[in-house]
Amino acid sequence: MRLKTYIVQNVSEALPMIKRDLGADALILNTKKVKTGGFIGFFQKERLEVTAAVEAQPKKKKAASKAPEEAAAVQKASVPVPPASIAAPEDSNPHLTGDLINELKGIKQFMMQSMQEDHLPASLKPLNQRLSSQEVTKEIQSEILAKMMLTIGQQPDISAAQIHRMAKTEIVRLIGLHQQKPVLKDPEIICFIGPTGVGKTTTIAKIAADLLLREGKKVGLITSDTYRIAAVEQLKTYAGILNIPIQVVDSAEDLNRAMAELAACDIILMDTAGRNYQQKQYIDDLEALLADKNKIQINLVLSLTAKYEDMKKIIDNFQTIKMDQLLLTKQDETSSSGAILNLIYHYSIPVTYIANGQNVPDDILTATPELIANFVLGEDDND
Repeated sequence: MRLKTYIVQNVSEALPMIKRDLGADALILNTKKVKTGGFIGFFQKERLEVTAAVEAQPKKKKAASKAPEEAAAVQKASVPVPPASIAAPEDSNPHLTGDLINELKGIKQFMMQSMQEDHLPASLKPLNQRLSSQEVTKEIQSEILAKMMLTIGQQPDISAAQIHRMAKTEIVRLIGLHQQKPVLKDPEIICFIGPTGVGKTTTIAKIAADLLLREGKKVGLITSDTYRIAAVEQLKTYAGILNIPIQVVDSAEDLNRAMAELAACDIILMDTAGRNYQQKQYIDDLEALLADKNKIQINLVLSLTAKYEDMKKIIDNFQTIKMDQLLLTKQDETSSSGAILNLIYHYSIPVTYIANGQNVPDDILTATPELIANFVLGEDDND
């Protein structure tokens, strides 16, 4: 990675220099105030030291052209560290050492420090405030804003609509970079797991109706939620309305029987009991139920009204179970949707659907990158 440091009046002054010297893919790593000039310690002027970096290109060894009259560069170095714009090691370099990983974390920290409100161009401050209000993590905010600062440069007349479109493009890019593809393209069973009160049963009914009515699939239902009689009756009611078969199971052996009964179905949707999955016992029970089942796609259902830290704990507790996708509910009941982007970025788990209401089958949306960006940024009237 090539590093270069500039002494300037402000970040806006540094942007064209960084773009010229390091290219449009460069990132600002750190900014700090320094004193320069003067006479024996007197009459010094306060300036801003800006450190930027770009991934080294080993095949191109020609140094960038120097322009002393424009650039106030005081330091230039090359260090072999991973690029700051990635969150995990690439497949081409699977043996990153602990030291390199620590350096990567350090660069991320520098990026977060450089994106302080007082260092941002005025045109990006509303975006920064929007991302903060949506509870997007500082790490993601820094990556979005650093990329946009280099793209925007010193354009004084850039409009809010242009900023919105550029931010949306960057969020879509980040989602594409971090979101893995589903492992099973055509699963026989889609199983829904998750804590209590997230709306699994209602969401399953919405998906069943969509598969049946819009895609013409033969759909079957299974429920293992025998802890709550009301949950079984609720799913049976939905099955009756849609005229589709349903099986109730309470063990792995029972699940085999139910799968055989529903063998004629194109797809089977399976409901599970909502439990306190911060307790390992319940996760072990669920793991035993789903053990040795081929072609089961497991969707973890989480509510967007939950705290992001609690959502992370639940995901971490489910690491022993093969988790394929996330399904997020109750988007209509929260004013912040940044957790959607946070989860994709930090866990690289695909998000399939976002439920945004109680109406069956309407209030469920396919979680496209563009939809997620709109939730985070808000709709722009000029789009």
